[in-house]
Amino acid sequence: MDIEKIRNNIKKNIFGYSFLFILCLIYKFLFILNKIVRQKVLKPKRFRVPVICIGNLSAGGTGKTTFVISIAKKLSKKNISLAIAMRGYKSKYSKNEIVETLNKPDFINDEKMSDEQKIISLSLNNFKIPVVASKNRAKAIDYSISRYNPSLVLMDDGFQNFSINKDLKIVILNLNMIYDKLIPLGNLRQDYYSLKEADFIILNHCELFNDEYIKEATGYIKKYVNDKKIINSYYEITGFMDNITGDHISLKNFKSYYKNVCIFSAIGDNTQFKKNIEKNGFKILKSWQFPDHHRYSVEELMSINNLREGLPVLTTLKDSVKFISLSRDIFAKDIYTVDVEMKLSDYSLIDDLLRLNEKDIHKK
Repeated sequence: MDIEKIRNNIKKNIFGYSFLFILCLIYKFLFILNKIVRQKVLKPKRFRVPVICIGNLSAGGTGKTTFVISIAKKLSKKNISLAIAMRGYKSKYSKNEIVETLNKPDFINDEKMSDEQKIISLSLNNFKIPVVASKNRAKAIDYSISRYNPSLVLMDDGFQNFSINKDLKIVILNLNMIYDKLIPLGNLRQDYYSLKEADFIILNHCELFNDEYIKEATGYIKKYVNDKKIINSYYEITGFMDNITGDHISLKNFKSYYKNVCIFSAIGDNTQFKKNIEKNGFKILKSWQFPDHHRYSVEELMSINNLREGLPVLTTLKDSVKFISLSRDIFAKDIYTVDVEMKLSDYSLIDDLLRLNEKDIHKK
């Protein structure tokens, strides 16, 4: 079911739009009520280690996971001991289970684990950073601290979770969705006024837009946040991983072999993935797009293989973790995961994180 298409059809009618607008107001009222109860009646839980929240306002598609990986690598290179705590969206584990991946080499084949936990764990495998998931985020943080004693905890998502005290809040916005509206008219879980609570705002996917549009979008956000720090971020394709052999190929070498490609993806913003491939000089002859968090069937993957007509197939890491063990059997060859890195226009937030790490206020 394509929710976006259904919503757009409803919005075409004045009565349908009005109905969704009323639902928006109800949603906003209930959200604010929940926030007041959580913050005033139920005091947010504090931890003895600083908790850094990396969240967003929309229901997926901002690049939050890639940002978590990027920041974790930079902090780890500065010898900061980290743990990453998360909810594990759409994992099949029970509410009380705690799931971790450190020193568990076979986690990639765990069908109950969330896509995001697999992606982060795989990307940070060489850094030995614990990635802990629980449907109760506070429990994941508690476990991370007691088990690994990190200096900082990065909380993946949770900007809308008011039961946890956050020492620093970073919010990722997708520049491709900057004029989005509140649920159910759009995909925003909170309106832009809530950005006043953030310490840093990251405008992601700036690589897809010209300077004029970036300046316009920045001005639009500044109306809501005043003096908050706004940082631009860019996705950079660095190469490709061969899903069959595990070998990594540089972008330059890959382009010397291939000009025409096929792509498929099931991420929050499939459009930006397609644009990034095209921006790097590839011609996309066939493309398959699926809803975010889609679980591929063997039949779907075989269909893609049969229709690609000998062309190489490119996909994202978020997609590859769902079927990588089947790659050899289904595709036989020429199936690649795109390697990306996130670059920031300003790394001053790293300094803030380092200063937070040096504080003694959380130590017992």
